[in-house]
Amino acid sequence: MKYFVGIDIGATKIIFLLLANNKIVKKKKIPTPKTKIAFFSALKENLVLETKPIAGVGIGVPALLDIKRELVLNSPNLPYLNNCPLPQLVKGFLFKKSAVAMDNDANCFALAEACLGAGQEAEVVCGITLGSGIGAGIVLNRKIYHGAYGSGGEVGHMSIKFDGYKCSCGSFGCFEEYASEKFFKRRKISSKELEVEASAGDKKALQLFSDYGKYLGIGLANIVNVLDPKIIVLGGGTSKTSKFFMKSTQEECSKRIISPLAKKYVRIKKAKLGEFSGAVGAALLLIKK
Repeated sequence: MKYFVGIDIGATKIIFLLLANNKIVKKKKIPTPKTKIAFFSALKENLVLETKPIAGVGIGVPALLDIKRELVLNSPNLPYLNNCPLPQLVKGFLFKKSAVAMDNDANCFALAEACLGAGQEAEVVCGITLGSGIGAGIVLNRKIYHGAYGSGGEVGHMSIKFDGYKCSCGSFGCFEEYASEKFFKRRKISSKELEVEASAGDKKALQLFSDYGKYLGIGLANIVNVLDPKIIVLGGGTSKTSKFFMKSTQEECSKRIISPLAKKYVRIKKAKLGEFSGAVGAALLLIKK
């Protein structure tokens, strides 16, 4: 039996798991270290999840990457990883006899859901993580689509308004500004806090979720019109409150989809693998090769 390690590096936590026969054997979570030295010390300490030989290590990173050169280009939440040859360091210091692969964390999420989660059996899957920002991955026939320069799937920075709030990328009207937690943060609340009010029947809270759902629907319709996926899978912290915005999301999305067939058949689903999607997808980077 072959064992694969999946690592999902997040801004606040790192998830480690051991995968064998596409099943999670062991798993662990730790807070994300604040410095580069502490980060690599934590990797070395926590990667030993199993005494048996490890066939490969897959790493999901919240960053723009140069896949061919195995280089982290820009990680806004973890700048100490910028320009870091992460796979080479992991291989050299920790797993000299193991294969090591790296990809964007949202790509790993999408791959896991396409292969083992809510998008199984679909040829074209778009996985979207809704949280402090918007991450996305595109999976075609169970393979990640990277695009010509490695940034395929960065849907959070497509424009859905001509004006409005300025995004961290420097542009105005980005999808991320209206369909991530930033939407709620500007209103001095989080989706989790708003969920409590909406559950109690508060009309303002319900309306705010409905407004959020419409913006999300606009972005998803753009994705459908360009990519024509069979399934869109939603994950991330904000998706946990989807019962309050999914209806308005689906209605707005349907209004804007141009293809009658896509309008009828495309499905928007919640992630099936939960918080472990990213780490599972990271492990699958090696298993799929």
